[in-house]
Amino acid sequence: MLRMDTPKAANKMAKISKKPTSPFTSFEIGGIKGLLDEGMDDTQGLTEANPLVNIPNVDMFSTSGKLIIEVEMPGVRKEDVEIVLAGRTLTVKALKFECFEDNRINYVCMERVFGKVCREIDIPFTVDASKIKAAYENGILTITAARIKDNRSASMRIPIESEDCE
Repeated sequence: MLRMDTPKAANKMAKISKKPTSPFTSFEIGGIKGLLDEGMDDTQGLTEANPLVNIPNVDMFSTSGKLIIEVEMPGVRKEDVEIVLAGRTLTVKALKFECFEDNRINYVCMERVFGKVCREIDIPFTVDASKIKAAYENGILTITAARIKDNRSASMRIPIESEDCE
C-alpha cells in the first residue's frame, strides 16, 4: 500500500494544469481556422456578389426502424429547400432570402445571415431510399428514413460441398 505522505506518492498524484481551458476542442479550432483560411484565400468570393455558404445545425437520432434527421433552417421557405441522397450522403441545400424591402433602414446591429445554406450529412447505416420522407415546420426540416438490414456485413458459416464431379 502506498502512503500519501511519502515522496513517491507525491510523484504519482495527478497534476492539474493552471492554464485556462478553452471551450473549443483542437478539432473545432482547426475546422474554424480552415473556414477562415478558405475565406481569406478566395479572392473571387470577395469580389463577386455570391454570399458565403451557411452551414445549418443538425440533430440525428435513430430508433430500431428509423433514422431521423432534424436540420435547423429558420427563415427558409419550404419551396427553396432541395434534398438529395447520393450513396450514403444526404445533401440539404436552400436559399435564405433577405426579408427587407426598405433600403432606407440604418441597422444598428444585424446578426442574421442570408444566402446559400448547405449541409452534407453522412448516413451511418443503410436506409431505404424509396421510403425517405421530409417535412418542414417552424424552421425545422425533419427527414425520416426507414432503416434496412444490410446483410453484406453479416457473418455466416458456409458448408463445403463434396468434390463429386458429374
